[in-house]
Amino acid sequence: MNDPTTQAAREALATARAHEFFRQWWFSLIVLLLITATTWLPESTIDSLALIATKVDQGEWWRIITSQFVHVGFNHTLLNIVGYLIISAAFREDVSAKEEAIALLFSVIGVGLGIYWLSDDIQWYVGLSGAVYGILCHNLIIGWRRSAILSLFFTVFLIGKFIYEHLIAGPDTVTASFIGAQVAIDSHLYGAITGVVTGLISFFLFHRHAQPNRAA
Repeated sequence: MNDPTTQAAREALATARAHEFFRQWWFSLIVLLLITATTWLPESTIDSLALIATKVDQGEWWRIITSQFVHVGFNHTLLNIVGYLIISAAFREDVSAKEEAIALLFSVIGVGLGIYWLSDDIQWYVGLSGAVYGILCHNLIIGWRRSAILSLFFTVFLIGKFIYEHLIAGPDTVTASFIGAQVAIDSHLYGAITGVVTGLISFFLFHRHAQPNRAA
């Protein structure tokens, strides 16, 4: 016969774990569900949400934000979901859901305004990849003390990728073929710059004196 006390303890532990998971992941799950749901939007609706400079000029400013939560197809969505999951999981212990939400919002705005103001060659833009780079750079700054090797790996990868894309080879043609659209490498750069800014601000205001979690 099962011990009622043991059973109650197990149920309490399961409930506590579920609450902790939700506390850490609620915002990430909302983002992932949102961009997954928009995959099934008709093309006309995606066009009404995409970042088109001439439409923004006419007052449709919401496109700066909405454009980054819609994609050109399933493969494009899948690529951003995987990237977002990897980054969120890698730095889950360092960045709270609330901080992730704020960092993503600023990254989305930074990418949208960067494309609108600085990238005249981009006439039509959708996708979350630029903001994902923003979240990555933000998390690298916050999490470097606990995960120095991981942060160093991602930093070297980013520097090498930006040098390769912007100074040597240009946009990735393999990824472009996979998603069915040209890769807007400018958005990655704008997102990374925004993430560095938000990461530094957050680190010096909230994380500088915090002790990293340690395990033995």
